[in-house]
Amino acid sequence: MKKVLLVVFILLSLVLVACDSSGSATVDIENVNLTSDILEADLRIKVEYESNEELMELVTSAVNLTYAHYKEDFGTEVFTLYFTVYAKDATEALGVISYKVNDSKTNPGLTYIGDNLS
Repeated sequence: MKKVLLVVFILLSLVLVACDSSGSATVDIENVNLTSDILEADLRIKVEYESNEELMELVTSAVNLTYAHYKEDFGTEVFTLYFTVYAKDATEALGVISYKVNDSKTNPGLTYIGDNLS
């Protein structure tokens, strides 16, 4: 059941990120750096958002797209993902959100760790 929900969530996330009123992506994923067990990237929000919930939806969608793109690179190894988030046209970061990939054999895939987004 968890896998089915994860697939549905990823597909929904792809739709949310892929579409906006102008037809372009709502979040740019930039400066991706993948090392032996860490992925770091910047997420630049390209649209205005009205609430923290909306911000988290945008960020989560971009994180899921990144995970899907690098899934084969991750394989079964444990990785930590750090995403620095920037609001539209901002030079100062809103904060960092982090995830684990393949946290344990009973918890494969993407797991939210925490964030300090303001």
